[in-house]
Amino acid sequence: MQITNGKWIFDSEVIDEVANKIQRDEQEREMVNAFARYAYLRYKQIRDSVNPRKCRYMRIDQVREQLKSPAKLRIVSSRFSISEEEVVYIVDFVKKYLKYVK
Repeated sequence: MQITNGKWIFDSEVIDEVANKIQRDEQEREMVNAFARYAYLRYKQIRDSVNPRKCRYMRIDQVREQLKSPAKLRIVSSRFSISEEEVVYIVDFVKKYLKYVK
């Protein structure tokens, strides 16, 4: 799956492969860092759009639970003009690789 963020075009298979590597060259590191920034920004938008209580932050497991509803997944997808696959991939990437997200 290809994910586009302005001038960057990310391939999910390449991102997963590089993110799992221990040793990365400079270009790979830059690519993963750029995608991590993009994924975190999108995750915050997704989290805020499915949160029924705006005064409290949701944990990532709660966000994933909310996205199990097809209606909410469609709403998030249309709100940010990204596919439903991308929404699920971004949330999964954040849970797996961004350790500072709880």
